Amino acid sequence: MLEQSLSQHQKIRQEQTLSSVQYQSLEILTASLLEVEQKINQELAENPTLEVVDNGLDQPAGNPLENTADSTIAELPVRDDDGSAEENLRNQLVENLIQLREKNYSPPQPSSAYNSQNNEEDEERYQHFWDSLVSEKSFEDQLYDQLNQTEGLTERQRTLCQEIIGSIDHSGYLRSHLADIATTRQATMEETEQALRVVQSFDPPGIGARDLRECLLLQLERQNRKNSLAWKVVDKHLPEIERNKLQTICKKLRLSIHELKEALEEIRRLNPHPGNMLDSVSPTEYIVPEVTVELDEDSEPQIQVHQEHIPKLRIADYYLRLLQDPETSKEAKDYIREKINGSKSLLKMLEHRERTIVRIACALVKLQYDFFTKGLDHLAPLKMSQVAEELDLHETTVSRAIANKYILTPYGLFPFRFFFASGHQNDQGEAVSSRSLKMKIKEMISEEDRSKPLTDKQLVEALQKEGYKLARRTIAKYREELNIPSSSRRQQFIPS
Repeated sequence: MLEQSLSQHQKIRQEQTLSSVQYQSLEILTASLLEVEQKINQELAENPTLEVVDNGLDQPAGNPLENTADSTIAELPVRDDDGSAEENLRNQLVENLIQLREKNYSPPQPSSAYNSQNNEEDEERYQHFWDSLVSEKSFEDQLYDQLNQTEGLTERQRTLCQEIIGSIDHSGYLRSHLADIATTRQATMEETEQALRVVQSFDPPGIGARDLRECLLLQLERQNRKNSLAWKVVDKHLPEIERNKLQTICKKLRLSIHELKEALEEIRRLNPHPGNMLDSVSPTEYIVPEVTVELDEDSEPQIQVHQEHIPKLRIADYYLRLLQDPETSKEAKDYIREKINGSKSLLKMLEHRERTIVRIACALVKLQYDFFTKGLDHLAPLKMSQVAEELDLHETTVSRAIANKYILTPYGLFPFRFFFASGHQNDQGEAVSSRSLKMKIKEMISEEDRSKPLTDKQLVEALQKEGYKLARRTIAKYREELNIPSSSRRQQFIPS
């Protein structure tokens, strides 16, 4: 029989946890410019000790003595000789500061004050941007609208149709098995199939299909092409089409290659993802570059930092004076100190963010000098550890700092991560990035003879002539990353 015993052990373990300030600093470092702007606006709304500085004009954020919708404060009285008005003002301030803390009261949004300093053209452009972000009906809502407009359905049929619509993915395909839907709604398979046919009659054609074959057939049927050659090819020979076995299809259907190609052109005009036509249009992602690199008159790269979206901030003198005033109560001072400490932390975080991004941009211009002065073909292999070593930073800091950040160059807008790429060396010992090699492969394939496309082995030999020794599996990997099919699938049969 085993004996059980209790014992205690001491173990020393070192753990590192992030404080709330460190976490906030990391959040700001990884955020995009627009996200930082939102964070600042939120802080301005919650912290009365921050103010926006714009063209020498101060815009205090949330003076608790200002009239608001939530509290009505009488106009400040004129100072009396005995100082009673000033005392009333101070008491009023203390009372409102306490209200701010206890009721989590938010002062008026500072964004309007900040934007009021912009000229009319900037305001119109800013307003147009937000007005253009239209919220459209969701994918399912559009299908439900069509269901509601369909007459002659029983309540049971509508319920089954709703279940089917809820099982359609955003490509337009039904991803749940009909048997599962029938079981869920305690319906027969015949009832469920009838409901599916109702949904498949909705627009766009092909919606609710269970696979690609059914999707294409539904579209051909809607075009009254049910007995066409295209229908027969899709119905019986879709796997051969996917493998580009056109000669096999011609033999089975006793067709010429010319007749088959005409049918394939008809099939290519169909939509393999009908749901994309219904999917609600999400607002266009608005990308603001952190820095712009331009070439000066001597073709030397110059860095310009973009901070227009981040308002200039400082701590309001008004509250600093209150801290020094011996008449201000301890409770009010404690509240003001808490808010000022938050303001100082935010200002340091913003300064650290800008300094880190600018340093990384300068390092990229130095290490990718040929790219910025000569173009895309001269992108060099670069590791994040090289930039970290150049700046005496930790590699994870570099990785976090470049997240969601973009650089505008003379050759287009690129994410910071674009400039970090693996590479190879040619016979002359020159380093070439994998992206440059992918561009070469893409260019070679775009110029190939479609009737005799280049195989991976031929691409290897072509690159060897230019001094690059790559394995065939590397070529295949790059080709797949470029979404380029194999040579057998790229081959086009030209009728004689």
